[in-house]
Amino acid sequence: MAIAYKSAGAGAVTEASGGALSPVCPATVDANDILIAHVGFEGTSATPDTPAGWTLLGGPYTIESAHRHWIFGKLAAGTEDGAAVAFGTPAITTVRVARVYSFSGWVSGTITQNVPAVSFAHLSHATDPQMPTVTTTIAGALAVACTFQADDNPQASATGESGGDWVEAVAEYVQSATTPDTALHIQTCTPTANPGTVTGGTVATLNDPCGVIGFEIRPSVPAQSQAPRTMHQARQRRAS
Repeated sequence: MAIAYKSAGAGAVTEASGGALSPVCPATVDANDILIAHVGFEGTSATPDTPAGWTLLGGPYTIESAHRHWIFGKLAAGTEDGAAVAFGTPAITTVRVARVYSFSGWVSGTITQNVPAVSFAHLSHATDPQMPTVTTTIAGALAVACTFQADDNPQASATGESGGDWVEAVAEYVQSATTPDTALHIQTCTPTANPGTVTGGTVATLNDPCGVIGFEIRPSVPAQSQAPRTMHQARQRRAS
């Protein structure tokens, strides 16, 4: 099996004090879909709640000392069709934005095994999204990159990368009725080597602060190699 991008739910945004940040899951969620939520906050002090049943996988990552974003995940039960995911209602008037994505191809493992912490990388930039280096560890794994930009800029597939091709998975979620405006974007890549490493690349936008979180989603847990027993260990095992 190979991990594949499946769908996106409607994004959500608020800058109201006490306003709920509750993006919805995709309309159809099957059991064992891997759900990924990307959450971005203006400022560097407030923090989203971790919703029940979800796990914080990566973050906070700081964007140009002005914003932060996070990645949360969940292995779906299959009952999440269009369900709202609650990231809190803080008493602040700064912008908060989020979107939920789904992926198919799960075989085995927990969410933290399928999206390992060691795979996360982040790049912040003052103008255009810069793609971080992501290494996949088993065949069928997928490299994912999530962008948060502080303006409602159109996005596109990155160019100039090596080791694979970043591809826009779905049109960006933009919000132009807040201050600042915001854009969330997601790209995926199956490295050419499979498993392998994709590195470099950029997206030309309209020159606003942005950050890109890169990570791996893998279908199962890599087999753990076992060191061969020594002759002494073998004798001890037979004697026991």
